[in-house]
Amino acid sequence: MGIYKQFSDDNGVSQINEIPSDVLAPMHEWSSAKAWRLHTHAPGSFLDWHPSSGNLIITVLSGEIEIITSDGKSLICKAGDMRMTSDTGKGHIGRVTGTEICRVLMVDRG
Repeated sequence: MGIYKQFSDDNGVSQINEIPSDVLAPMHEWSSAKAWRLHTHAPGSFLDWHPSSGNLIITVLSGEIEIITSDGKSLICKAGDMRMTSDTGKGHIGRVTGTEICRVLMVDRG
């Protein structure tokens, strides 16, 4: 399981960095989540440039998706990987890789 932080820098450029697993300890503080969504994407799906829709925790439940941030970094997120994302600047693209349907759970931290 990988844990990543995706964000926009002061110039609005999206970035993604791996963070240590001990960051999960304070997550109970986010127990008042505003909303959640389940997204299902077919193999080969492409998600064009878009920013995050808020301050989200995104967990891949099945399949895998490649995320490319506006700084050019690429990351393959697989089942069990989690991203904490707030890149409201230039955004990122996504592409479902492999042959399995990709399901992601998005939780709005508010």
